Amino acid sequence: MRDLEDIKLEVLDRVDAVRAAEWCRVGGMKRVKEGHFVAPCPFHSEKSASFNIGGGTSFRTRFKCFGCGWTGDVIAFWQEVRKCDFKQAVEELAREAGVSLGDGIAQGPKRERPIARQPERRPDEALLRPELPPLRHLREEEAALIAKHRGLDAEAVWIAGRVHGRVAVPVEGWPLYQRENGKWLPRCEVHGRHCRLNDVNCVAAETFPSWCAIDATRRVAEFRRMDNALYPVREGAGIKSWSTRGKSWPLGASTMGNRCGVLLVEGGPDMLAGYHFLRRHGMLDRVAVVCMLGAGNRMHEESLSYFAGKRVRIMVDADPLKDGVPMNGETSEVKAKKRSMPGMEAAVRWTEQITAAGAAVETFCVGPVYVREDVEAWGRREIDGVDVRIETPGLTMPDGTPVKDLNDLAKCGSEVIEIDAVSEAFRCWDF
Repeated sequence: MRDLEDIKLEVLDRVDAVRAAEWCRVGGMKRVKEGHFVAPCPFHSEKSASFNIGGGTSFRTRFKCFGCGWTGDVIAFWQEVRKCDFKQAVEELAREAGVSLGDGIAQGPKRERPIARQPERRPDEALLRPELPPLRHLREEEAALIAKHRGLDAEAVWIAGRVHGRVAVPVEGWPLYQRENGKWLPRCEVHGRHCRLNDVNCVAAETFPSWCAIDATRRVAEFRRMDNALYPVREGAGIKSWSTRGKSWPLGASTMGNRCGVLLVEGGPDMLAGYHFLRRHGMLDRVAVVCMLGAGNRMHEESLSYFAGKRVRIMVDADPLKDGVPMNGETSEVKAKKRSMPGMEAAVRWTEQITAAGAAVETFCVGPVYVREDVEAWGRREIDGVDVRIETPGLTMPDGTPVKDLNDLAKCGSEVIEIDAVSEAFRCWDF
């Protein structure tokens, strides 16, 4: 009789996401590239194709829906479609893939392949707490380390973590992956993230001292390294952060209390920089720091009521103008991807949402402010980004590098952060 774990690993080696989706007759599959398809999600009702099937070597056995947030490997997918337990899913996939189950497990007749149907919409993932590894409070020396690598005031980082509960620390470093029975382990360099590290050939991947941006709701968390370096990955140069699902929830929205002002930023480092500047100007008792994780997200509708009656200043990230990328074989004049300026687009999107909820909103641009007519012409593809004129130049760091975000602004000298426009951005909330 074979061990179930051995069968599972052989199934994952033989069955990729595309094959499992075909077996389940997922409808509307469209090829993106070799080993990567998209389709309407079988787990929630939608008109668009937001369900990613496979996607290169690293994700060959994975599924992810960018609509409802469902994610899992071929076994989890089979469990969801068949409404069966883990053991039954492994056995059925093994039969389909021709994997031997060993003596003692009846083969039985081959069952009819399941059809993935469109069920009722799942509960809103953004309001469900993600599964997180064991976390602990930030320590004083860790606050000092984060502050050192990000050019921030250590006391401000400490206040963000210990007073306001906006920073937590994973007990065993990061990245980790959850296994059976709620156990969190690092990825196995030999067998991948699904391994339980119980074989003599297993090699646990390195984890790193990390911190995570979080709030009392625990609806979303963003993990980053203490030393501000990238997390290494198997393919590519590395990644700067890991985020859980539910990124439409604004961190800190539910704990604004009776403070009249709100500083709205994007990303964990800018959240810490917000505490840095507000403490510098003595405004932490009057202004709350709220953080969105990702410029492409809309705020969750259930969070908007917290902004009613508040004065909100959005710190706009200075993302470069993105002209779009030509498809293979097309000339440079034909742009396949839409032109975008993510930081400004996020500010416009959030302004519309929280203004409708009853908030007064202002924006502060750390980067350049462009001539509106040029931006409109650029959006119509009449000119390229390099031809868009600048109305007001952006801020620069001491080495001449343009300031991209609030964390960059913290690295500037007094000749920048003490000018009236910057100081008023953190002191004046009378708009």
